[in-house]
Amino acid sequence: MYAALQAEHNAATAQKTPVGILIVTRLIAQADEMVAAINALAGRQVAVADHSEHRATHEQLHASDVVVITHQAYVTATQTLTSTRAGRWHRLTNWKGGKRLLTIIDEALCNAIEESQVKMDRLGQAIGFIPHCLRSNYTAEVAALEQLYVALGHHAGVSAGFGGGACMAWGTDGASSSPVNLAALRAEMLKLPYDQYLGKIDVKERNRIATQIDKTLEAAAAVLDQYAYFALRGTEPTLNSSALLVPLDAPGPVVLDATAREDFIYKLMEDRAVIIPTPPGVRDYSSVKLHVARTGSGIGKGAMVERAKTRFPRLIDDLTKRLTPDRSVFFCVHKAVEHELPEAEDMPFAKVTKAHWGAVDGSNAYADCDVAVIFGLPFRDAVTWPTNVFFALKGVQGDDWLDNPTWEGHGNLREHMVRRQLSASIIQAINRICCRHVTDDHGGCPPADVFIVLPSGERGEDILAAIRREMPGIQVADWPFEPDGPKVHRRGAGTPHERLLTFMGNRAPGRTSVTAVARELGLKPDAKKDLQKNLRNENHRTTMALKAIGVTYAVTGKGRGGKSELVKEAA
Repeated sequence: MYAALQAEHNAATAQKTPVGILIVTRLIAQADEMVAAINALAGRQVAVADHSEHRATHEQLHASDVVVITHQAYVTATQTLTSTRAGRWHRLTNWKGGKRLLTIIDEALCNAIEESQVKMDRLGQAIGFIPHCLRSNYTAEVAALEQLYVALGHHAGVSAGFGGGACMAWGTDGASSSPVNLAALRAEMLKLPYDQYLGKIDVKERNRIATQIDKTLEAAAAVLDQYAYFALRGTEPTLNSSALLVPLDAPGPVVLDATAREDFIYKLMEDRAVIIPTPPGVRDYSSVKLHVARTGSGIGKGAMVERAKTRFPRLIDDLTKRLTPDRSVFFCVHKAVEHELPEAEDMPFAKVTKAHWGAVDGSNAYADCDVAVIFGLPFRDAVTWPTNVFFALKGVQGDDWLDNPTWEGHGNLREHMVRRQLSASIIQAINRICCRHVTDDHGGCPPADVFIVLPSGERGEDILAAIRREMPGIQVADWPFEPDGPKVHRRGAGTPHERLLTFMGNRAPGRTSVTAVARELGLKPDAKKDLQKNLRNENHRTTMALKAIGVTYAVTGKGRGGKSELVKEAA
């Protein structure tokens, strides 16, 4: 409505400076919907979308009062700012009325900060694959990569006694490299026959390895181009770097972010970001009940993957006893365990939907659900993530800061940032369901129940306080649920459909044996045979649904030595 009215105002006051608008939203579908709504309200073509599925012409960008793009398109366009302000960024931010004066970013930019990490083993693998001919043609580039590898080995030895969180600044010991550009070497490495180096002919395996090697070289390029600091990830030596991808001087930026108060990134921007406080009384969540269980046994990705096969049956068994069959339930879990949720038809609720962390914020797809279940929390790396964010926004710090990270009175800055990030993510997930709707002039919402397992202790209390702060009036109750305990029988012992689609949809491209699938989905021998029978039928609903997401069934070899696999193509 605002954009449509501004376009009309631009037309009515042609002699004054018009206000062109750039709107940035998460998804292509949202961009298209927004353009359609703006044009319908204006009664004419005043807005245009520009994304990978619909490239606006130069003339359309020049003539339109409003341009709508996606977050990724915005980041891609701004990446050229390090060298030039011409090209794509100029076309998006300028129009017939001059410079666009307003940028509206719908939801926080999830990819505003680029993080790069070089792992010692992966770097060694990449260097080992470089053939002699490329070593001769790219001596400076190969020397730079080998220098990174030596530095990783040196710092790993020096820091071995500091434990998983030990950090050292790259370059402070004089080990910095001369600037090199790895682009040409990366292009040549993508062409190598990696499968043949391993003694086989397999194009899919070749492409998989090529992609993996290129990601390593891409991270190495960022480290060489910017800065790096050393950190142990568990026991694995890594070099890490980060960069702010979004220009802080974008024209008139306004970010529509409901959890801005909890997101520490805005605090680090200091006077470059002004958080507009929410007026009191605009929302009332008193019809929402938050059921809180607490555990000290781990609810991050690692613990959830390790214990998923016993935890999820216990969760479903508990919810079945507490919720009536007419409820619509939304589950938010880790991507790696999303397939552990039973088939929707095996759960006694009117509707079941699910999503994973990283694909939740800003979505309206679950707004008709009246129950949210948050099982497993999206912890970022407690050392590298907060360090990367801080360095990207405040500049690179030295060894003293790495050993004792403080800022503006925050003694343990990394822990504080992790808690704020967790809080913002959880609040976003909770508000995907019906409580996002306002039902009266007091800001009330439909009745809803939210179930969440929080870490015990101070970290959990801080998260709970943030939920209360951002959802005024919410009712909090103890949830006597323990994720770990006596084993509960898994629901649905037949051949899976939805769980298989979820599992393969979340897998990286490549081959997965049917034996591994059966093991992961907990299939008994008869169910595994039924699955293989279904997969051999190209007209079966499971086979057709898999094909729609780029997954096909293949059998290599004959007889008892034959191997059944699901092959996922790269997107």
